[in-house]
Amino acid sequence: DMKFRTLIIALLFSCLAGTAPALADNGIPWQNLSNGEQKILKKHRKNWSRLDRNEQSRLRQGARNYLELPPDKREAVRRKRDEYKNMTPRERERLRKKYSRQKR
Repeated sequence: DMKFRTLIIALLFSCLAGTAPALADNGIPWQNLSNGEQKILKKHRKNWSRLDRNEQSRLRQGARNYLELPPDKREAVRRKRDEYKNMTPRERERLRKKYSRQKR
């Protein structure tokens, strides 16, 4: 369904996040994340304190949404993430544009 597709795409794009240069004023401390959230967001740990609070909240909510998925939906997300990782830069750009149009 559309909600599930949107979640998958959002999770894929969260994989690309983590390069925002702004310092996190009053951000969410890493240790305040649950073990499950930390596991999902581990690639962001090094830069977590540099992300602004909105980006931290967005990533945290994505992790929470993922943790609430039933096992079969989690597996579908993993497969889509792997497909995304194997895309060429051109294919990724097309997907970003398509996602951007869908959000409007």
